[in-house]
This record gives sequence, C-alpha cells and structure tokens, in this order.
Amino acid sequence: MKHTFSMTRNLVVAVLASAGATLFLAAPAEAQPVPITILNHSFDMDVLSCGPGSNCNQYGITGWTVGPATYVAKFSTTQYPSAPSTGLYVAAIGNSSVTGSIFQTVGATVQANTTYTLSVTVGARADEVFTGYVASLAAGNAVVASGNKATPVGGNFVTETITYESGATPAQLGQPLQILITSKGTGQVNIEDVVLTQTPTAP
Repeated sequence: MKHTFSMTRNLVVAVLASAGATLFLAAPAEAQPVPITILNHSFDMDVLSCGPGSNCNQYGITGWTVGPATYVAKFSTTQYPSAPSTGLYVAAIGNSSVTGSIFQTVGATVQANTTYTLSVTVGARADEVFTGYVASLAAGNAVVASGNKATPVGGNFVTETITYESGATPAQLGQPLQILITSKGTGQVNIEDVVLTQTPTAP
C-alpha cells in the first residue's frame, strides 16, 4: 500500500513539474526595441578640417534638411569641457538673430500596435545662450509626439526621450516617419545624437 502511494505521489509531482516547465517555455518573450536607421544620426559624416572651436562649422548637414542658421559644428572644450581634443561634432541650430531647424524623413512607416521611441541628446554651449528647442516625431507631415523638457546647463548634454504609441488604428498608418528639431527664442541648441526605435506591442 505504501509503495502504491509513493508511486502515485511521484507521478503527481512529475506531472506538475512537467506542466510548470511547459508553461515556462510557452511564456511569450518580451518584445525588444528595433533600431530605425537615421542617416548621420551623430552629425559626424561631414568631416571638418578646421581646428575645433566656435568658428569650425559648415552650413548644411548631410542627411538632414536644414533651416536658417543651422550647420554642422566641431566644438572644443571652450564650448563643452568634456569634448575630446579632436573636437565634438554637433548640429548647431539657431543663433541670436533667428531660429533654425533640422528635418529628416526616415525609411520606416507607421505600423499598428507599435511603440516608437525618439531619443534626442540636447546640449547647451558654455559660451552661448540656450533658449530651448522642440523635438518632434511626425508621420506624413503630422506631428504625433513632441518634447522640449531637457534643460542642459551650459557645457553639458541631456537626453530627452519622446514616445508615440500608434495603437490599433493609427490615423497615420503607412505614413513615413519624420524627425523635426527646432530651436526656440534667440539662442542656440546643439544636438549630439538622435536615435529612433520601434517596439511591437500587444493588440
């Protein structure tokens, strides 16, 4: 009798263990962010031969449509104390007279049930007034998410993350994704890096 009970108990334990293993294996894997390609996302494709500093710049930025007073710059430790000796490349947007902008349409379109995350590394020069910016994620020329909360202290960078959840029936379904960053006021904003990812979400 004891032998039969022991065999039954062992069988129950084995069945439960097997069921637990099956449930564990069947658990869906968490979706991982997938990078979306941004041409010249760190603004270093335009190689400048001049020495780093406030005068080392060039109007226009490869991969980006630029507005007034917008250029690629190679700054020194005068602008950013932590800059390498070879210089720090940024998009310099706006000045004391006019606002500027950078704009790019990427090679991805809005999909349903997807979270899009735009990360923008925003800098304030140590030798220039910082008066703010607006970073926007758009689709088909319609802004779907924007932010302007980063407030870097002079000579430093802060990264802002902007999120857009498309939902099941997005109005911009199939429209190309676009990135627009503009300066505000009569100062300058520097952008060191721009990253965009997409993550599938449950319907």
